[in-house]
Amino acid sequence: MHPAHLNILMIDDDEQDVAIIQELLSVNHDFPVDLLHCPSLTTGIELLESDTDIDIVLLDLCIPGTVGLDLFRQVNQSFPSIPLIILSGNTNEAIALKAMQEGAQDYLVKGRFTSSRLRRAIQYAVERQGLLLELDAKNRTLQSLSEQLEVANQRLEALATIDGLTQVNNRRSFDETFLSEWNRLCRENHPLSLIMCDVDHFKAYNDTYGHQAGDECLQRVAQAIAKVAKRPADCVARYGGEEFAMILPNTDLDGASQVAEAVRNAIRALEIPHEGSSSGQGQVSVSLGVASQVPDENVAPSILIEAADRALYVAKQQGRDRVQTHQKDCSSLESRRTLELVGRLQQALNQQKAKRRVKLRLRPGALFTSK
Repeated sequence: MHPAHLNILMIDDDEQDVAIIQELLSVNHDFPVDLLHCPSLTTGIELLESDTDIDIVLLDLCIPGTVGLDLFRQVNQSFPSIPLIILSGNTNEAIALKAMQEGAQDYLVKGRFTSSRLRRAIQYAVERQGLLLELDAKNRTLQSLSEQLEVANQRLEALATIDGLTQVNNRRSFDETFLSEWNRLCRENHPLSLIMCDVDHFKAYNDTYGHQAGDECLQRVAQAIAKVAKRPADCVARYGGEEFAMILPNTDLDGASQVAEAVRNAIRALEIPHEGSSSGQGQVSVSLGVASQVPDENVAPSILIEAADRALYVAKQQGRDRVQTHQKDCSSLESRRTLELVGRLQQALNQQKAKRRVKLRLRPGALFTSK
């Protein structure tokens, strides 16, 4: 198989050396080349910047005005995709090694190589450069795919934690966030508050206005609650159906009660008509239960959820459209639901850990490297 035709640029100010290279390259007619010559760096760079197709550069290091490898570095940095072979009268092995380490394809000492040695050096240089360019293209493709994978993972994670209808956190996200904040505040000995919020007489709303209107109502309610939760650490979630929850880290009972009242007023300010409501004066309203606890490793996290749920139940029993707080110590609660809630929260923690492991496995790995 005959090699492809090559355009070779020789940058050298010695006409005799150029003639020698021309003669060495013309010995074998099966090695078709065109040797272009530039006597200075300036003319060489001008040619490389032109439309002329150059496959490889033979570069003399002894052109006046340059020191050591400066000439090589300048050409290599300006045209990194073109392979370079250094031709030099300097036999210093340290310079040759340095040039190869910095990207020269070969280092040939003038007067010490044959025609076949020169041809092999040129062929191998072109082939190696082609492989490097191919490798670089594959790395860029892999990097692009890795970035796309990262974006896809982020979208999947969002889909897994966001409620599709209301665009606030879903139940799974609530479980994970609640348990995470409980454990964190258990170490810091700071209070954690929880608000359970239920849209009053929502079944009657659906029966009166239809399910599409009901969905729109839940969307507006969710966004109104989310606007009240202004701190980054606060978490608003759709707990189920027409019920929402707010996790308020580093917040005591009085602070959480104020937030709950702000939520109630925000929902009333929406002025969503509700003829079937006996508690909202003809408008959509919400009932809220509030509980707070300084997390303790000896207390089940589910106790706080149950306390807020009980407060919500009392708010409904007392006429709805109101905020009810759970004033007792949550740790004194005893219920059959405790084991069930603890199990569900532990499952959420396990899912959170598994998700982190999967994310680590899917993290973009090392790119292709040349040997």
